[in-house]
Amino acid sequence: MVDYSEFEALAPFLRLVEESLAGLVDGDRYFDLFAEDILMEFIYAPPGTPPSIRGRQTMIDAWRGYGDIISLDRMSNEKIYRTTDPDVLILEYESHGKGVVTGRPYHQKYLSIVTIKDRQVVYWRDYSNPLVVSETIGGPDQMAHAMFSPQENES
Repeated sequence: MVDYSEFEALAPFLRLVEESLAGLVDGDRYFDLFAEDILMEFIYAPPGTPPSIRGRQTMIDAWRGYGDIISLDRMSNEKIYRTTDPDVLILEYESHGKGVVTGRPYHQKYLSIVTIKDRQVVYWRDYSNPLVVSETIGGPDQMAHAMFSPQENES
């Protein structure tokens, strides 16, 4: 069971995905929507961060560190595009918030290609600008450390 209070900094994004995929996948909460062996690719991964992660637990562990670097206030301009493949859809959206340490504004545009099999997300391909993240949080090392380093206090 996931304690969603750990992911408050991501809450607007989690809700956007939950609402966008409602009726297409099983599960009510964000992490429940994904297959155990989900593959997430970050096409423009910032330096020091992996270009992909595999597995729901790996994703949960990475997202735990998000709140150390960025806090989201809201999402906007959500669009869902259907493709000729009924198992693939495209999500376009923007996030707005601020850098936790720097206080700098965060405004990011995303395009995510989502593949669904057996009513679970099995593949997520993310297109976003790593320079926006870097400028908001004060450099790429902070993201690598917060989200993709072994945590001393993992549960």
